[in-house]
Amino acid sequence: MASLPTKPTTDQYEQASYWVSLLHDGDCSPKKHHDFLAWLDENTFNQKAYQEVEAYWQQLDGLETIVKPQLDAARSAVRQPQSGRRRSFLRQSLALAALVFLMVIAAPMVQLCLDNGSYRTAKGEQKQILLSDGSRIDLNTETEIHVNYTLFNRKIKLEKGEALFTVKHIAEMPFEVAASDSIIRDIGTQFNVYKQADNVSVTVLEGEVSVGKSLNTTTHTLTAGMQFTFNQDGQSQLASKDDFKEIASWREGRIVFKGQRLDVVLEQLSRYHAVKLSTGNSSLASLKVSGSFPTDDLNLALNTIAASLPVKIANKGLGNIVLETSSKKK
Repeated sequence: MASLPTKPTTDQYEQASYWVSLLHDGDCSPKKHHDFLAWLDENTFNQKAYQEVEAYWQQLDGLETIVKPQLDAARSAVRQPQSGRRRSFLRQSLALAALVFLMVIAAPMVQLCLDNGSYRTAKGEQKQILLSDGSRIDLNTETEIHVNYTLFNRKIKLEKGEALFTVKHIAEMPFEVAASDSIIRDIGTQFNVYKQADNVSVTVLEGEVSVGKSLNTTTHTLTAGMQFTFNQDGQSQLASKDDFKEIASWREGRIVFKGQRLDVVLEQLSRYHAVKLSTGNSSLASLKVSGSFPTDDLNLALNTIAASLPVKIANKGLGNIVLETSSKKK
């Protein structure tokens, strides 16, 4: 038994494209409009095909002006007094020309728009987004972004969390990431952006980016191996190191620390697990931690820390884990 169709056929999309182009001509005759309504009433798939193609046309926005001279010339030819057969041929040619315009210009636009939307990860989850332009976005734990692609620009808004952007540079289509009140603009690169409350850290792994306020022309240019950290209070810090590639080690399920305070290490580990991690007192908080720890195995990470520092792990229940002073000597 043959399955019933669930979407319009190619022919129905082609017919819908013809009607959309004809109706946007602005000189559609009453008879043609009547024929269009009759076609529309034939079945729900005709209606669906027309609605989708019309939506695509609307998404073109002002692109029709690019070929306005050619379309105006074709429309002028159609309005010339001619035999019915000749006039019909030219009108069909005009519709076909508009259809070609729609398919050629709208196709990439539609594909770009398919990228648009919100993407998010839960605690401990990571996700990779492959975009139609060849760019890639890796989302770390508890991250949310909004993608807004048009035919003229590519804009991403990082609401929270951390993302690594591997951008395919297209000169005529700038790639921008908005974080807090600043804009990070790609100049052909791979860069990591981490937003924590009002603090934002931009680390360039490859290539070059510029970072500037949304309402300010002053920008900072960052190249590979540079990190720029800033907040909404205007405080900022620029650093340069050789090992910033470890910033993106989270893509491999690792988190790397080099002489980092224990309280900061616990804060970072807690991003990946539904627990509260803390130290028993302030003296323990300032202990330094170095090493590479798994993001998906909290017990291994904590036991590794406890093996190298004078601390012990105390499970207080209700998702509360405290690292307390141990009597062992280090």
